[in-house]
Amino acid sequence: MSESREPSPPQPQPSQPSATPPGTWVLGRVQGIRLTMRVTWLPIAVLLAVGFSSIIGQQFPYLGSWRYVAAFAFVVAFTVSILIHELAHALVALRFKIPVTEINLGFFAAGTHIEGERKSPFEEFAISVVGPVASLLVGGLSLLGARSMDEGVAEVALYELAIANLIVGVTNLLPGLPLDGGWVLRAIVWKATGNMHTGTVVAAWAGRGLAIVVLALPVLAEVLFDRTPGIFDFVIAGAVAFFLWMGSSQSLLQARLRRRLPTLQVRSLARRAVAVHSGTPISEAIRLAGVAQAGAVVVIDGEGKPHALVNEQAVASIAPGRLPWTTVSEVATRIGAGHILGINDTGEEILASLRTNPASEYLVLDQNGDVYGVLATADVERAFRNQ
Repeated sequence: MSESREPSPPQPQPSQPSATPPGTWVLGRVQGIRLTMRVTWLPIAVLLAVGFSSIIGQQFPYLGSWRYVAAFAFVVAFTVSILIHELAHALVALRFKIPVTEINLGFFAAGTHIEGERKSPFEEFAISVVGPVASLLVGGLSLLGARSMDEGVAEVALYELAIANLIVGVTNLLPGLPLDGGWVLRAIVWKATGNMHTGTVVAAWAGRGLAIVVLALPVLAEVLFDRTPGIFDFVIAGAVAFFLWMGSSQSLLQARLRRRLPTLQVRSLARRAVAVHSGTPISEAIRLAGVAQAGAVVVIDGEGKPHALVNEQAVASIAPGRLPWTTVSEVATRIGAGHILGINDTGEEILASLRTNPASEYLVLDQNGDVYGVLATADVERAFRNQ
């Protein structure tokens, strides 16, 4: 299972909550966490249920068509066990006061979207390890339940559920990103070295190593166990190896970006701005900006306090002949709460503002609280790409 961890290059976002992504169902909320499910769950669930129904039908022919109901119930139970795995991650994160926005369910890519930062290796370790442990517990309890029951459909279903969860638990504990075990490894290296980024790099390279091992598994099985692999074995190994390699490579990229965050500074990224009153014609504001060699315009009130930013795209949409007759207040966006940065803010503080108070532009104030300039999210994104 996966979790959203490292920061990525920021994207301009609206200030209101995002709508449900296409192809997603909203199931509800738990502890304020939105539960969603990919619509692809249904066709995959049906295919798995049909496949499992043949096993049930062979062992219990008297069930007839009811074998499909029993098989689908097993698939639903397995999905619930995946939810338990993800909830374990989420609830422990909440226990550490780390925000969790969403749990997205799917058979092959369930994930918990954890927004905040881990403040210590212990928090990282606890949040990461609890998911696989939850799967192992579900698997163990299912196995105990199966052994305590008489032979029947329920006994077979519990046994299969136990096997599935034990596989999920053990697989996710493998020490390589993007698996949970990779985050556990990162926490251990972080604790040993005192450097979180070193932990990320080690765990990411371990993930790449796992990808190579998985890709070679069909051949290794033939050499070690004299088992001739089929085309399906190579397809599955390739798909899993691709997932591991891409996930670990993304973690490596983000670790490099994170290491260079201190080099990103508001002072060097912000566009200098001129301050004008709301009744100033756009043409005059453009002239003043040109004289001052400024790249932005801030609107101030009668007391000289900034309250809005002139939107460059809105200005560009106005015909040149109308610029002297249109005031800056007509093309300005009010400065919202959290949309103000200090001139000495650096990478971590910039990302924190962009993450918690998303906007396309931010007002920048100097040490005295006076207008210095405007920081555009697009400029931050460009700086990330050039790192």
